[in-house]
Amino acid sequence: MKEKKITFEKARKISIIDALKKSGHAPKKQSEKEVWFLSPFRSESEPSFKVSLEKNCWYDFGIGHGGNVIDLMMRLNSLTAYEAIQKLENGSFSFHSSPKLTENVNNTKITKAIQIQHYALLQYLKARNIHSFTGESHLKEIHYELKGKNYFAIGFQNRSLGYELRSKYTKICIGRKDITLIENNSNTICVFEGFIDYLSYKNLNSVFHNQNCDFLILNSIALINKCDVILDKYNLIELYLDNDAAGKNCTNQILSKHQNAIDKSSLYSEYKDLNDWVLKRK
Repeated sequence: MKEKKITFEKARKISIIDALKKSGHAPKKQSEKEVWFLSPFRSESEPSFKVSLEKNCWYDFGIGHGGNVIDLMMRLNSLTAYEAIQKLENGSFSFHSSPKLTENVNNTKITKAIQIQHYALLQYLKARNIHSFTGESHLKEIHYELKGKNYFAIGFQNRSLGYELRSKYTKICIGRKDITLIENNSNTICVFEGFIDYLSYKNLNSVFHNQNCDFLILNSIALINKCDVILDKYNLIELYLDNDAAGKNCTNQILSKHQNAIDKSSLYSEYKDLNDWVLKRK
C-alpha cells in the first residue's frame, strides 16, 4: 500500500505542461498563473484547455471536465489509473486518443452526408429522449473515413461547415470548430452549449412554447467570446447552459455583458444539463 501511494504521488507531480509539450501540443497563451492549449481531445481553433501552474491541474472548458495528469492520461488513452501511473512512471506516455472517444480529425474525410436513417443512430437519439428532428437541416447522418477505416455518426453542422459528430462511441468535430446559428427572424435567441440540448428543447413543445425564436449552439463554450456581436442585436437572450463550473462561468459572462439575458438553468438546477433533465424528469 505504501509503495502504491508513493508511485501515485510521484506520477501526479509530473508536469502536465511538459507532458503536453512532449506529445507535440504547444502552448497558445500564458499568464503568471495559467497556460492555455488547444484541447488534445478534439480539433479546435481557439484554446479551451487550461493548465494551472500553481496546482498542476487541467480543465477543458469544451467538455467541462478536468483533473491531474493521471486523469488526463486515463481519459485520453482509455487507461485504468494503475495503467496510467505505470506509463507516467516509465515516461512512456503519449497523448493520442482512441478513435472511439475523440480524435484529431485533420486527416478525416466525409464520404457521405444523408438524412438520419441508420438504426443505431436513431436508437442513440431515442436513448437521449429525442424523438422528433424533422426539418433540422443542420442534422445529418455522416459517414466518414479515418485512418483507412469507415465510421458513421450523427452530424450537426456549424457556421464554418464543420460537423460536430456524436454517437454512442464518438464525440469529435470534423472540420473547423465553430458555432451554429439558426435564424428565424426573431427578437429572442436561446443559447445552448451543445446540439443535444438544443434538440431536447425543440422536442419539449409542452414546456417550451417559443419554438420560432433564433438559436445559438456554441458547440464549445470557448467560442462564447465570438458571440457578443450576435447577441447584441436581440431583445431577449435565454441561456440554457450546463450546470457545471464551466457552464456557470459562461452564463455569468453573458449576464455581465447583456442586461437582457436570462439564466434559465434553474429549470433543471438539480441536473447536469437540459438533456439530463429531460431524461430523468417524470
